Amino acid sequence: MSNQFLLDHLATFSITGPDARSYAQSQFTVDVDRLPDRVWSPLAWCDPKGRVVSFMMARSSENGVDLVLPVAQCRAVRKGLERFTIGRRVELSETGPVSGMFDGKGHAPALAFDSGRCLLSGTEAAADTDAVRRWRRLDLCQGLPWLEPESSGQHLPQWLGLEELGALVYDKGCYPGQEVIARLHYRGTVKYHLAGLEIAAVEAIDPHSRITDAAGAAVGHWLGGMTLDDATIGLVVLATRMQAGDTVQVSSGEHTHSARVTTPETLC
Repeated sequence: MSNQFLLDHLATFSITGPDARSYAQSQFTVDVDRLPDRVWSPLAWCDPKGRVVSFMMARSSENGVDLVLPVAQCRAVRKGLERFTIGRRVELSETGPVSGMFDGKGHAPALAFDSGRCLLSGTEAAADTDAVRRWRRLDLCQGLPWLEPESSGQHLPQWLGLEELGALVYDKGCYPGQEVIARLHYRGTVKYHLAGLEIAAVEAIDPHSRITDAAGAAVGHWLGGMTLDDATIGLVVLATRMQAGDTVQVSSGEHTHSARVTTPETLC
């Protein structure tokens, strides 16, 4: 398909074998038995403390489950999942490339929340810088909290907006961190939320950079973003008291940048 382009910031691997679905059901934050095969759905893998190790896209395959996640995390997550396959008839494939398409017209699995975008796992394609930038900006606008190694294991699913994405359910069996996550849902108070951030300058912001309020108090961390012609936009995890229109400071390396809090959808 000539309109495919390589998403070189993403990678893929598959979980296959007779026990693939039951194994995946025991690891991820959604009901794997309900995953469709023609749609990519969001989910997460968490540590025993309930912190999200990796945010991913997944779909049901003939022999198991296909996963797409940041290339910077893919090999480490794959090796981490392998530790829990002992005694199960499960295989995790080698990592492979991921390609994207706009307006696939049903020829490839689309994103569950965006029928105009399709993912093709294990498929090579030509580089297209403009298409990738458009794709990554849509990810920001739709609040997809892709994690870097620095932000892995730092945030609870609710802080990353996974409930709103349909990437977190409470009516399935146990998985790593499930008790902590459920306790927060039923008894606790969510202290952080996913938000957008706009910096009126072109800046390179390090993953998991610290964010403070006007008084210098820590209020969150940078997840990731991109530069535009005259600005920088990104997704952040912020204290719930910080809302759209507020001003915060982002500390990255030796530099501090003033930024305006916004909602993810306005980053388009």
